[in-house]
Amino acid sequence: MQIRIGTRGSKLALWQAEHAKRLLEQIHVDHEFVIQIIKTTGDLDQKTPLNQMGGVGLFTKQLELALDKGEIDLAVHSCKDLPSEIDPRFQLSAFLEREKPLDALISSKIHLSDLEGEVVVGTGSLRRVSQLKSRFPNVETRELRGNVDTRLRKLENGEYDAIILAYAGVKRLGLESVVADLIPEDVLIPAVAQGVVAVETRQDDFPVHEIVSAIDHKATRMTTIQERAFLRIVEGGCKVPVGCYATFGKKFQIRGYIGSIDGTNAVRHELVLPIDGFEEAGESLGQAMLADGGSDILEKIRETEGI
Repeated sequence: MQIRIGTRGSKLALWQAEHAKRLLEQIHVDHEFVIQIIKTTGDLDQKTPLNQMGGVGLFTKQLELALDKGEIDLAVHSCKDLPSEIDPRFQLSAFLEREKPLDALISSKIHLSDLEGEVVVGTGSLRRVSQLKSRFPNVETRELRGNVDTRLRKLENGEYDAIILAYAGVKRLGLESVVADLIPEDVLIPAVAQGVVAVETRQDDFPVHEIVSAIDHKATRMTTIQERAFLRIVEGGCKVPVGCYATFGKKFQIRGYIGSIDGTNAVRHELVLPIDGFEEAGESLGQAMLADGGSDILEKIRETEGI
């Protein structure tokens, strides 16, 4: 049986698709897995700021369209690109083991401690902009778009003193040498599901779902589902500065961030729960943060930005 894997065409997306393919091939030796590249809205427009491009789904809608039409059998995504609620025609059949979800400061000139001064940092993320300005008011942030190579080239050309990228993508592309510092989560709470690769299948395609579910990483699923539940409650996306990160060991811990774009107003909360009682952690965190001022912050952003 041949199974077609849909993916974006960037280097990072292809790495993720190849990784999923290798995992599937190790388990399902009787099937043939082939990769098929699909162009998405976010790939076709590399200049417009993400928060001005119509919200969630910029990197996923065309993949889902191809999946619905039967042109591919499964789609591999960066999970943080997915909307908080999946179209009922589809399901997330696997979450692959999470890479370290922290953000990374990329620079040959400065380190994290230098952000106390007047430096220029490139990022396309309102989540990062808000948290940076909240912690480092002297930092100037400038819009940054493009694939990883393009972003690094802009840094080398002197357009920024530093840029911020997700460490997971940097590591997966073998570029750890460009990292000046990993940014702790108490400085930058990661995006929901940052570092997680998700595999999406059709809801009614039970055979492919069964094949894909064999590579599901249970611990990653547990934390990612709670982060995505938080996102649903706060109705966050690339147009609003929100972040959430869940971990578990002896306890289940989940942290959240909601902030104004300029970072002057922010709500940060943390829940620590028993490992056998965290099933509503994401929803509880989101509701608590909205009640503690997060709702007002988001409402002002939506009014100002016309969202």
